[in-house]
Amino acid sequence: MLDRPLAAGFFLALLTGEVFPVLFIALFFELLWLDLIPAGTFIPPNSVFCLTSAAVLTTHFQLQHTGHIFLLMLMSIPGAYILSRIEAWYRIRQNKMYNQILHQSRDRWKTYSPGKMVLQSLAGSLGIFMVSSCLGIYVLALALPPLISVLDFQREFAWPVLLMIASISALAGLRVKKAYISFIFGIILVSAALAWMQWPAIL
Repeated sequence: MLDRPLAAGFFLALLTGEVFPVLFIALFFELLWLDLIPAGTFIPPNSVFCLTSAAVLTTHFQLQHTGHIFLLMLMSIPGAYILSRIEAWYRIRQNKMYNQILHQSRDRWKTYSPGKMVLQSLAGSLGIFMVSSCLGIYVLALALPPLISVLDFQREFAWPVLLMIASISALAGLRVKKAYISFIFGIILVSAALAWMQWPAIL
């Protein structure tokens, strides 16, 4: 449970000293990824990256406008899927070491060193994800200011509205066709209302 956004958000709030909006961001991604849990070979998007990048950049840029924070959270989502692909690649690479482990275990324990292999695996995993995450946060930091200047946010979004949008994952977990139809219809209405509130000239 430590890799859940809410748990990671608690520690980030302690590190940054910003309880809000860090916990709001954590709750947003907790609801958004609620239906995507690791099962079997399925690797869910890396929600902790979304939370960390959004919380760190919100604190770095001192963002107060919820529209800017919402834009940042949306921009971080592709990075979550990219990191899940990287994790899948790394798992495949680690699986190839299985034959090496078998070979060493049959070599009369002369070269068999499982502790060393585990340490190498952990160090490699930490290094890959640290580099990838830092690179992703750096790209977001470069891309965010120009987008904010281009998009003229006129009104702020209330956090309850943003959390309601994120709760689509819970609805998706119902696996009920009528619920999906109702959800799509509701999303259209909410999107039209938000678009009219934010950019009246569009409608």
